[in-house]
This record gives sequence, structure tokens and C-alpha cells, in this order.
Amino acid sequence: MQAEAVLRGYEVRWLIIGDASIELLNSDEHSCTNVTDAIAYKPDAVFAPGDRAPSFIPGIKVQVFHGLNEDKRGESYPERGLFDLYCTEGPARTAMLAPLAEKHGYFRVCETGWLKLDAILGKDKSSNNYDRPQVLYASTFTPRLSGAEALLDTIQQLSQQPQWQWLITLHPKTNSQTVAKYQALQNDNLSFHSTAEVIKLLQRADIMVSDNSSILQEFLLLNKPVVTYRNREPQPCMINIQNAGELENAILAGLSPESDLSEKIKSYGASITPFLDGKSANRILNATEAMLEEGWSDKKPANMLRNWKMRRQLNYFKL
Repeated sequence: MQAEAVLRGYEVRWLIIGDASIELLNSDEHSCTNVTDAIAYKPDAVFAPGDRAPSFIPGIKVQVFHGLNEDKRGESYPERGLFDLYCTEGPARTAMLAPLAEKHGYFRVCETGWLKLDAILGKDKSSNNYDRPQVLYASTFTPRLSGAEALLDTIQQLSQQPQWQWLITLHPKTNSQTVAKYQALQNDNLSFHSTAEVIKLLQRADIMVSDNSSILQEFLLLNKPVVTYRNREPQPCMINIQNAGELENAILAGLSPESDLSEKIKSYGASITPFLDGKSANRILNATEAMLEEGWSDKKPANMLRNWKMRRQLNYFKL
């Protein structure tokens, strides 16, 4: 998004809050030091991957979403009256929000594609030249939905064999003891990686092992096979297993997929989002510019309680 905005002549600043680290920014990227600085900056638009954006920061609020339309809780997306524009990844979320936009009138919905896919799809992934298959293991942090503990011993055993290179990454909120166990497995055939490296890992891996993590959707959009452990809603494009003892054979099946599985993986991407061209940032900025040019005014509800909670979280209490 920043790269596209700069190409159009805009200035961009980041506001890093919560557990995110300012160290993730490059030396040529600029940040607001705090909320007061962000307010003084007077942005025309605020883009947020999370589901909240403070009303006391100027600019129209644009939700770009932190994940694809997959909710492990089985609930619809919670529209809270905090955004002027929702940029959806595909028809499913659009259908969820568009009727609410028509009913309430204080926000707009535009189907643009998902921003993160620009980074995932925007590089040449054909240059991966490794001497053995790369197996990526990524798990969700919710204990009842995670296979991290259940698969630990099996992954340890398989990593003693040299036929595959294991790449391990766990959700930042994963139990620290579980993280430590996987870090202790590192050897010539298994390496542990932070989530800051996840895009490179997605591009590098030949197959993914997961459970109910939404990251598996991103991997499938690269037309690569996924083995899932006790997925709550397994799709035909997944190789779903119920027991850790099935893992090795499932990986072997995924690395040499039958044509039927390959076709199901290919068709899955189009069912999630019609935008696989890596140009979602362009469409998001176009939609934002259109609202700014027409002079969109803030029509959102006051949301006093939610904004008070955000003020408390951000330690900002000025009027």
C-alpha cells in the first residue's frame, strides 16, 4: 500500500501500537511517535488492518483486513460503526457487509481484493531451488483448534530424517512453552522462524502442514497443497487428517498430488477472491480517492464506549 501511495505522490506515516514493533519499519519509512503526533499529522485517510480505528485521529477510516474471510469462531464479521470504507477481498465478505452499508448508510463497501496478496503474489516464486522439499508448519494459537502439541512428537521424529526441510512458524500468541518446544527441535532438517518472515516462507515452501489457521488459505492461493490436522471445516482441496500417525503419508500425497486434488486447489483460489493479480493496493487507493474527491463526510455513530476504550488503550484523553 505504501509503495503504491508513494508512486501517486502521497506521503505515508505509520502509527505502531500494541505489540507491533517499530523495528519492523525500514530506514526510509516514517512513523508517528504517538497518537498526538498522528492527530497533528492530519491524515486524509487512515488504513487499518485491525477491526478498530480511533475516531479522534482525522481522516476517513479504511478497513483493509488482517486476514481472508475465515472466522474460526463461526461468526460473521462484527461491523462496529468505526469505518467509512471496507475494502473486501471477495464476494463472501462483500455479501456480509453490503446489506449493512445499505441499511445504515454511514459506510461504503468496495470489493478490491486482499492487500496482503500483493506481497505474496508480487514476487517470482519460480526461483526456489532447494535440494529437497520444503515443508512449512504453521499453527493457530487457540489451543482447542491447534495441532501444535498433538503433532510435536511426530514432527520431531520426521525431522530426524533428511528427506524434507521443515520450516516452523507459530502464531505470536502461541503459548510460550509450546514455542520453546518447537525451538528446541531445531537441527539440520528443521528451522524455526518468526512470523515476520511468513511471506518468504509461504513462497519458499512446497507444502504446508496446518490445522485451523487462516494462513492455510493464503498458501492455497499459491496453488500449493495443504495438510490439515483436524480442521473444523475441511475443504476438498485439503488433505485432512485426524491422527498424527497419518502425517507422513499425507505429506507424501501432497508432494505428488493426483490431478483431482490439483484441480480442486486451483479452483479454491477463485472461490475466495477474484483478485489474484497482485494489484489490490491500486484498487483500495482508487476507492479511497473517490470518497475523498466527493467530499465524504463522517456519518458514523458516536461509539463513545469503544472510543473511550481506545483512548485508554492509547493513553490519549485530550478533546
